[in-house]
Amino acid sequence: MTKLLKSFVDGQTATPKVVRTIPVINPATAQPIARLELADEALVDHAVSAARRAAAPWRALRATERSAYLYALADALEDNAETLARLESADTGMTLKMTLEGHLPRAVAHLRWYAAEAERMTGECVRGEAGFLHLVERVPLGVIAIITPWNAPLAVASLSLAAALAAGNTCVIKASEQAPLTLSVLAEIIRQLGLPNGVCNIVQGDAAAGRALVAHDGVNGICFVGGVETGRDVYARAAEHNKRLILELGGKSPTIVLADADLERAVDGALLAVFASNGEVCTAGSRIIVEQAIYADFIDAFIERTRRIRVGPPEDPQTEIGPLISDKHRLHVERAIANACMDQGVLACGGKRPSDLGEGFYLQPAVVTRVEPSMQLAQNEVFGPVAAILKASDAQHAMGIAQRTRYGLAATLWSRDISRALRLAHDLDAGTIAINSPVIRDLRAPFGGMKASGLGRVGGRAGLEQLTELRTTVVPLQGLDLPRFGTEAN
Repeated sequence: MTKLLKSFVDGQTATPKVVRTIPVINPATAQPIARLELADEALVDHAVSAARRAAAPWRALRATERSAYLYALADALEDNAETLARLESADTGMTLKMTLEGHLPRAVAHLRWYAAEAERMTGECVRGEAGFLHLVERVPLGVIAIITPWNAPLAVASLSLAAALAAGNTCVIKASEQAPLTLSVLAEIIRQLGLPNGVCNIVQGDAAAGRALVAHDGVNGICFVGGVETGRDVYARAAEHNKRLILELGGKSPTIVLADADLERAVDGALLAVFASNGEVCTAGSRIIVEQAIYADFIDAFIERTRRIRVGPPEDPQTEIGPLISDKHRLHVERAIANACMDQGVLACGGKRPSDLGEGFYLQPAVVTRVEPSMQLAQNEVFGPVAAILKASDAQHAMGIAQRTRYGLAATLWSRDISRALRLAHDLDAGTIAINSPVIRDLRAPFGGMKASGLGRVGGRAGLEQLTELRTTVVPLQGLDLPRFGTEAN
């Protein structure tokens, strides 16, 4: 019998008033691996209400007590890492190597770091004029809605979850209906650990559940990772109640290869930047801007290596690119390639469905050359294994092309002249910039985007601070000679 995945509210499974289910599909086989029971508005309300009831007791716990729960959760994820990695690989199409060595360790690290940070979070005291002390402290917002994407559901959810709980908030997580498996297991782990009921609730639902959660007046803050258009809708709905927002909305990140770059390393880095995680990653360096002097050599090497990338089943240790998340998404990627060719781009390699991999949603990694900055392929996020190659006459031209986008999430720049690279990087509108390396995230550093790529930051102290409010309490140290209204002495 196919497993039925249900929502987890107030410490137990919960059933919506109106029951609807959909299949959960394995991208590698196109076959169902579970059924998902979709939350309705009433169940979302139930989850938010549970989180609100739990908010005061959770906030009242000592920091060391909240920290202990986070450490225990990290240990439990680590103990179940292989099971969770296999489930996430089957759910998303990401390679098992990526989920086992990347996504799961990252989730564990998020919980442990914020567990420690919960105990380090302090306020300050300002000695004011006239003998006043101003006691400044951080207090939790209340209930945080966490809406996760399908490409790395557990790792992404754990980052906001850990920060929110460390700061004393309670949570409602809305899992992606396309990749719900690992968050369903997370719910069971939370139940077994005895985390107080209502502190972390997990709603399994589609876009309707997400809209209900965002609009709920019992939610105080929202952490959303997803597309720009959905993010704008989240922004508008949240604004009605003046909710705190952290939005990570994707990108069209440039990989800038200057004429003095180490060509071999630049090819290595550019391939990783655009094709790692099946190209289904927000920081993908999908616009590769190459200075004219080395353009031909770079293109030859890049295309040759792309043709040799191993596409295959996610569980195969030799696989470098697995299937895309769904047939619908594969069609979206194929249309982006076709439209680029209609705009005079040239499909230099890839972009076809492998004939030897069965019914899964596989696609060969594609390289499109002769791309101009105004073309849709250079402007719109494809979220798949498609590299758009652009030619620049010199470094300044390359920088101009890099800036010609509504996005500003990440960028990479390749040059042997580190001083010049740093000067150029200073002029890039991007939240994270890597020099002579693909973008490498460290959870202690803030991560987020500029322009249409988002609002706010996750990770580091910034991620914790944005889920709190500052409160100042004023205390006089001695008697004060205050004006006395309504007396002759005034």
